[in-house]
Amino acid sequence: MRLIGHLITDYLWGLLGFIIIFYFVTANPNGSLHLVWNLPNLYLTSSYLIAYPLLMAWVPQLRTGKFKTKSLASHSSTIDLKLNPGNTTNPIANKYDIDFRNNLRDDRMNFAFYLLERTVLMAVATPVLLLVAGIKVARNF
Repeated sequence: MRLIGHLITDYLWGLLGFIIIFYFVTANPNGSLHLVWNLPNLYLTSSYLIAYPLLMAWVPQLRTGKFKTKSLASHSSTIDLKLNPGNTTNPIANKYDIDFRNNLRDDRMNFAFYLLERTVLMAVATPVLLLVAGIKVARNF
């Protein structure tokens, strides 16, 4: 049951990147979508439908986001809250509100990096899957 849940979440996380890349590969220069099956479309579709879920099942460490950001503004506001909890920095906004906004900005940036990471991983899933399969076969010999 857990495998089915992971499979569904992998498909959903890769869907946005698949749609964007598929549109850019198949769209006409005027922006209209004209579906013609060619080699890049077939590669992208097989990568999304077959290779990407297999890669995620074989290497579950790839499910976690590797790129984490923390801006200097949130870092300094966290330090300021620890060192001076009673001082007021900004007469208009509370220090806790400033810290919350900075952390929210960092969360949005981390989410964007996570989507970008999943999109790139979905686009190159077939060669990476072949590489992982070669490594696993080489380890067995």
